[in-house]
Amino acid sequence: MENRKRLWIFNPDCEMAIANGSKYYMPPANVVTMAEDLAVLPVFLGESEDDWVLVRNLPDPAFMASVYEPLHLKAGFIQEAEAGILGEVKGEPWGWSPKMCHWLAERGMGEEWKTERKEWYSRRKAREGLIRLFGLIPDLEKEVIPETGYSIEEIEQKMKTGKYLVKAPWSSSGKGILVLGKPIAVKEKERLHGILKRQGYVMLEKKLNKVLDFAMEFEMDRLFHLNFLGYSVFQTSRRGEYEGNRVASNSCLEGMIAKYTGTGFLHEIREQLEKVVTAVFHGKYVGYLGVDMMIYEDESGEFGVQPCVEINLRYNMGIVSIALQRYLRESVEGVFNIHFSPKPGEIMQSVEKNRDMYPLLMEAGQIVSGYINLTPVSRESRFVAELYIGNK
Repeated sequence: MENRKRLWIFNPDCEMAIANGSKYYMPPANVVTMAEDLAVLPVFLGESEDDWVLVRNLPDPAFMASVYEPLHLKAGFIQEAEAGILGEVKGEPWGWSPKMCHWLAERGMGEEWKTERKEWYSRRKAREGLIRLFGLIPDLEKEVIPETGYSIEEIEQKMKTGKYLVKAPWSSSGKGILVLGKPIAVKEKERLHGILKRQGYVMLEKKLNKVLDFAMEFEMDRLFHLNFLGYSVFQTSRRGEYEGNRVASNSCLEGMIAKYTGTGFLHEIREQLEKVVTAVFHGKYVGYLGVDMMIYEDESGEFGVQPCVEINLRYNMGIVSIALQRYLRESVEGVFNIHFSPKPGEIMQSVEKNRDMYPLLMEAGQIVSGYINLTPVSRESRFVAELYIGNK
């Protein structure tokens, strides 16, 4: 029987580490801080006492008393120096990368990275998925298919009027995205040159008039059967960076999306997407994944769907949001977000203020309304994961 003891690790640098390729990659300081501040986040994904979450600092008693105990969380917390005492354990990182695979392999918790995996994580793979979908769903608009560009000259050549998004092949959460118009400004050319030098090419896509960001979340099991976990409806900034997720029942989230697509068409997209993802990754990837999508408004005022903006072969905030539903009373909705501040003390101050303004109300172990910080905070915190339930 397979050992189910798991060590959960929040490593938000996974795509950056894949792009870099080194087993010893060091992410930028702000990403290191994010990983440390939000390290406990997988506690909401672990479901048994055999689950352990790797943290740099053990959560303080205040967090354990105000969050861990009231929500009846089960996973334990462990620091790196003690991780060896767990015995036989399976590494369960947020995402795989050469660096993470090497760290786990050295400790007998996983295997080394295989080079052929790199392309699975590129935006070119999402383009392949999109083209396959177009073959299965004739009602989709082909203008949303991205193109590859290997030089600044080629990118300028492919651009027509209007705004374009240029995306680095390996990046996540809205990072590595440039908004361009023609002609390309000198500053943008410098940034483009940097991406092309590091990653070899970029993806070029027409900037759409976005109405709604959403995703479909899945798990590819060991028999390579794709299981649908649920929908994710999320917010991004004007620059495309992740801001937060709606936390609600799957039927409620489906309703938010279907008012633009119709339920039948949405179900058709899901059905065909399952075929495409299974075909593209069968025999390769096992684990959780999300496919980001978008509702946009075209020039005639009609709503269209971009059904494969990105394929994220990892855990993501949408999957966390689905897991958070179990802590909410039925028919209650919330907003889950990641809050960042560069100033010392500001996050802690904000959390204390929110606790006062939106006191947490729980009944029978489930949240009814209010505010809760899902990760511990101290004066040094720069990031916090938080959940607002009811009216914010």
